[in-house]
Amino acid sequence: MARKDSVDELSVAVLSDHPTTTADDRAPLDAGFLAQTKHIFSVFLARLDYHAPRIPINTTPRADISAMVVSWNISENSAFIVTAVETACCVTERAYGHLPYKHQLLIAAYTVLLVYADDLGRGDTLGQVGRWVATRERITDPGLERLLLQTEEMYDYYTYISADNINAATVNGLLGMVIECATEGAQRIGPRSMLYADFLRRKTGFGTSYALFNFVKGWRDPSDLCYLQLIPAMDRYICGINDVLSFYKETLRGDTDSSYVYLRAAAEAKEPLAVLQQLVEETVADVFHMRAMTSADSQVAEICDKHLMGYLEFHMIAERYGLGELQLQ
Repeated sequence: MARKDSVDELSVAVLSDHPTTTADDRAPLDAGFLAQTKHIFSVFLARLDYHAPRIPINTTPRADISAMVVSWNISENSAFIVTAVETACCVTERAYGHLPYKHQLLIAAYTVLLVYADDLGRGDTLGQVGRWVATRERITDPGLERLLLQTEEMYDYYTYISADNINAATVNGLLGMVIECATEGAQRIGPRSMLYADFLRRKTGFGTSYALFNFVKGWRDPSDLCYLQLIPAMDRYICGINDVLSFYKETLRGDTDSSYVYLRAAAEAKEPLAVLQQLVEETVADVFHMRAMTSADSQVAEICDKHLMGYLEFHMIAERYGLGELQLQ
């Protein structure tokens, strides 16, 4: 993962995307390939019973997060700030609009910092995280320092069990980025390396963090830990939805080296569309599993449904995914 040309080329599950594709970036797609992709997407959304929440844009968090990011002095690139803040606020207001405002700000700030970390593309800098965990060696990068400081703040917003696991997933994801940096251009994924593709995706997707964000401190008695049983399925479909709905954009831009679908296709010696269809089946199964687990608890079911529909809407409306071009709705 060399230094990226754009802040939007991310491994993070909710943001694993490039900027809006332009005519100069496009690789022509075979009409049959395009038709199959559109059909797979349409069926995927229908099977998830997708209904757009149509959440309005709120300028207040954008102003608050922008001021916060400027105060951190992590970047002099105004384009970075605008793009990162808009992306973070867009996914937060849709997928986490059911949470209190202070939690939305926390999640948006966290997302901006993950965008920053992924945009570094430097294994030596990101590698400071592991040494910080082991020896408390000083972090010299201001963005990473701010992100690790935020791990302390998690306990003000989430129970210690949730905060512990959010923080562990954060560190694990950053170390996954180190692996990406170390292996970028060094080797192609080998045949039968399916577990490696999944291993890396689970690390760099930050799905556990984004699943746990739904269950804030005080939402129920602290002794009620039923939500923890939902996290594996939510983690998987948070990554899976992004991998499915990123496929069109990744194919247009020729991102076959970093795309999970294309990596898995290479490892399994299958056509990308076959892997895409299989990933759809797996992701739908994870969502159905979550719904079955929450069917007897209307409060939890409502939280999960709002998050799921908002997360899907984020992908549908974000220009960088280009899904509007497919006229899926």
